[in-house]
Amino acid sequence: MSRLFISVDRLDAWGAEGRAALEGDSMTLTELGRKFTMTPAVCFVKTTANDDDPYDLVGRVRSKKQLEEMGAEQLANSVIYQDMAYDVIDGFMGEPLPP
Repeated sequence: MSRLFISVDRLDAWGAEGRAALEGDSMTLTELGRKFTMTPAVCFVKTTANDDDPYDLVGRVRSKKQLEEMGAEQLANSVIYQDMAYDVIDGFMGEPLPP
């Protein structure tokens, strides 16, 4: 199983439905019995002005640590990188743990 991105909203819904259980920085998908290490991240959705994407970030997921290393700044549901503003979805990167 590969890494996955889970938005905060989806994770909340899965928790309420009993489909996922959170414990510390790990999540278990109850139906599959698979565990993931969860890292805070964002998914880049589009540039805010619907301009070209000179940094090729749209559709990509970056951890909060990677944003910091890039020199990007997150403000609510936006990330400013260099001279571009992007709409992002807040969430987590899930790295599968061995069964």
